Amino acid sequence: MEQQNIRPADFEKQMRKTGIKIAFIMALLMSLGLSLTGNLMAERPPEMPLMASVFGFLACFALSFVISFAIGLLVPMPKVNAALARKFKLQPRTPKAHIIESIASNLIYTPLITTAMVTFVYFALMPAGHKPPFLPMFIHSQVVCFIVAQVLIFIFVPIIIKFVMPKGATGMRKPMAPKE
Repeated sequence: MEQQNIRPADFEKQMRKTGIKIAFIMALLMSLGLSLTGNLMAERPPEMPLMASVFGFLACFALSFVISFAIGLLVPMPKVNAALARKFKLQPRTPKAHIIESIASNLIYTPLITTAMVTFVYFALMPAGHKPPFLPMFIHSQVVCFIVAQVLIFIFVPIIIKFVMPKGATGMRKPMAPKE
């Protein structure tokens, strides 16, 4: 009887560790992707040294990593995905479910990360004489980062989950439904 109580606790502990690993890898991926996107979209004055761009990238990466990792730890994405599956009557591990789950994940992560990065860059890093209007820059960044993040989440989340999921837990997951 005691052994039955230990096994679920061990499994729950293992899944918590797995969740932290997934949150960490997702934070790295999202931060790298969105910071790089923001840096490549930025217009720089010709006199701006390259080091300022490198510093801006690293600062945005660090800021977005902290935010993304915090979201990953605080938001229980498996529960969110299960609720979405119930609401939309989705079969787990199907392409339709994956699309809905990736959009939900994108809506949770990207607006917060992008808002923090754009606000930080605009008010802390941009020289006063080279600041474009904030609102158009903000909206453009949100749209572009949403698209980039959607692609990243859609492609890499299944790979990350497959890579990180404990070997014993993969047998409990339903296989991807065959295409009809």
